[in-house]
Amino acid sequence: MYKNVVIKAFEKGKNEIPGNSSKTNISNHISDVLLNDYKYPLSARSLRNLFDASKTCDEATDINISSDHTKILCQYLGYKSYSDFLIENPDKIKSEKNKGAGGFLKKNKLTILISVITIIVIYFITSINKQRWMIWQEDHYVEVSFDAEKYSMSQMKLYNKDRINDFRKIRVNCETEFFNSTGEVKIWYGKNSNGELEYFTAFGLHPETGKTLKEITTYMIKTHICGSY
Repeated sequence: MYKNVVIKAFEKGKNEIPGNSSKTNISNHISDVLLNDYKYPLSARSLRNLFDASKTCDEATDINISSDHTKILCQYLGYKSYSDFLIENPDKIKSEKNKGAGGFLKKNKLTILISVITIIVIYFITSINKQRWMIWQEDHYVEVSFDAEKYSMSQMKLYNKDRINDFRKIRVNCETEFFNSTGEVKIWYGKNSNGELEYFTAFGLHPETGKTLKEITTYMIKTHICGSY
C-alpha cells in the first residue's frame, strides 16, 4: 500500500536528523532532501498531511497520493520504483494471505524481477512518448509542447499538476493573507535575477534562478512589505 511508503520515509527521516525528531522536523528534513537532492518540490505540510492520513486509515484502506509523489519517496528510500519497494516490503494484508503459499515470492524471485523490469521498460518507453512539459510564463506555469531550443536553454520543465494549479507569483501588500487561521505560511519569497524580491503562493524553486524559496516571516513583512503589520 502507498501509505507504507510514506511511513517508511518518515522512519528514515527520523533516523537522519539528530535531536528533536518531531513530525514537523522530520517533514521539513524530507522536504529539503527531496528538493536539494532530487530537485522535486514537495512541501513539509503536504508530507505531514500524507503521514497523518497514513497513520489514521485502517489496514484495509489506502491513502490518496499522486504517482509522482510515490515515485520520489521510493527513490528517497533507495528504490528505483514502487514495484521495487513492494518486492522488498510486501503489504501486510497480502503477506497474511500468502503465508500458505510456501514462500512463493522467494521461490519465484527471479521470475518476478524479470517481470517487473519488463513492466518498467514498457512504462518508460510509453512515458517518453507521452511526456508532458510546462514553461514559466510571466507569473505562472503553462503546459506546452516540447521545444528543443527552449529545452536546451533549461526553460522547459516536466509537467507538474501542482505547479500548474497552485504555484503563482503575486503582488503583496498590507491586505495580503500571509498566514492561515492556524498560523501556517501561505506565501514564500525569493530574489529574481535582478536581486528584486518576488512572492509566490507555494513552496518550490524560483522559476528564474532555481534557488529555493523561503517562508515569509513577520520580520520580512514589516521590513519589506507593510511596516504597520
